[in-house]
Amino acid sequence: MRWFFSNKQRIILTLVFYFVVLLLISLRKESIYKYSSENYDLYNASSSFIISDPSGTSRSKLPVSHAFINSVYYYPTSKSLGDNAIAFTMAIDQHSHLMKGHTFKVLGYNSTDVVESVATSQTEGIGRCRYTTMMARTNTISHLERIEIESNGASVAIPFKMARYTAPKPVIICISPQFAAEQWQMFVMHVHAANQFGGHLHIYLTSIIESYYELMKEYEKLGYITMDFWLRMKFMNTKTPYFEPNGNVEWRNQAGAQTDCLLQYKEAAEYIAFFDMDDILFPKYYPTYLQEFNAVLAANPGTNYLFYGRREHEFVKASTLSEFTFTELVQSLRSSQTVKRGKVVVRPDAYNSTWIHNSKHVSFKTGVKVKTPTLVHVQLPVDKSGKRNHSRDLWKIEFGPLNETIREDDVRAIEEDIYRLKNMTKIAALAPYLPSSDYYLPIVFKCYFDSFYKDTFVTKIGVPRCPNADVCDLPQRDDYKCIHSDAQYYSGPDMQPVTYHFTTDSFWSKDIGCYQ
Repeated sequence: MRWFFSNKQRIILTLVFYFVVLLLISLRKESIYKYSSENYDLYNASSSFIISDPSGTSRSKLPVSHAFINSVYYYPTSKSLGDNAIAFTMAIDQHSHLMKGHTFKVLGYNSTDVVESVATSQTEGIGRCRYTTMMARTNTISHLERIEIESNGASVAIPFKMARYTAPKPVIICISPQFAAEQWQMFVMHVHAANQFGGHLHIYLTSIIESYYELMKEYEKLGYITMDFWLRMKFMNTKTPYFEPNGNVEWRNQAGAQTDCLLQYKEAAEYIAFFDMDDILFPKYYPTYLQEFNAVLAANPGTNYLFYGRREHEFVKASTLSEFTFTELVQSLRSSQTVKRGKVVVRPDAYNSTWIHNSKHVSFKTGVKVKTPTLVHVQLPVDKSGKRNHSRDLWKIEFGPLNETIREDDVRAIEEDIYRLKNMTKIAALAPYLPSSDYYLPIVFKCYFDSFYKDTFVTKIGVPRCPNADVCDLPQRDDYKCIHSDAQYYSGPDMQPVTYHFTTDSFWSKDIGCYQ
């Protein structure tokens, strides 16, 4: 039987057909992001689709895993990675696509040739967090000039840096990212102790009180520290939905900063330590870190890293730099019986990535758990003026006499070094502008306590969501402004299964504020 349609009927049928097709596409798109068991919304922000997840527990799979590349390093030679190695550090969505054993294609170019290779990866982090720290590696062409990541016919050029081959000291101490940083007393205590024992601080900064920043800059000029940017993650131009990365990564992607530091100094340092600013190590048996670390590993054949516990301490801190004396600080130190999960010091040729406390890809059999000394953890100091920091009431800890060994000769040498620097013209001139009392410390501590520490260590009911305090409300001040890290942000083309985002030209900004 033949069917005949008028032109008008054909037009109507065609319109109906296209309407049905568009409806089906729309419904399919909806189905990707709507699940009966989920509680989140999809909304458009700055031309990027951000999925809101108030519970912080969604395991939904999206069409694309988005990745923020923190850094890429090139090694013409490497003791552990091989010649012409490339190492990537990134935060990547591990729930949308399985990232265990993830590989991707890398194109390396020099002035005459191109080499295609496959990067293999390993992740550091916990399953509760959507974004995890990934370190990936491959070997490429010599005299590298350009790197591209390629997937399914699409590619993106990624900037890279040369890895370091020299270090200021044989022991590099990587300090986890600081934000709304104001505790200059801890910095002065740590930087001079590290210098005395042959260590160099590499400090990651997101935001810091301006006068404190200027103090650090003077120390950097003198060779005591290296300041580095730790940037908020931004996806500038996306065509597929994603979960906001900063609120869905463990503790500001601290593992990413530590892995970046490891990769920077992998060929340059003899040991790399991963500490917080308030974790200070006083060697007990030898005059320097290098000698002490060497002795511990030599006494334990087959080992390549040291694990130090963190013992809680309190100390009385000075309100001004002119009042600051290391002798009085040490005299005021009091120890507790509480020893928290510790931190590691590693031989960099044995580590390729790290988590906050240790690498999940290195056997515990190759580590030494050091019983004494422990790290002196000075999280909540006592104000010299007598003003009580009420954050101390949230976490009940009893303190008694100091039970760590701090040699008198070292105290005198550190005191002399502090005296010399604080009387330098530039440091003396900026000293009156340093904060004299706590403002952000109690706010941040309470936020961290409420969001994680309370239910983890006090009530012990556990926290189902990713350990993160990106929602902390940080009031801005008129009297103390912050310097904040910033950069030029870029998004690569829409690629599957992973779309990449990255930065160039990092700089310090006065226009953002005291935020994470």
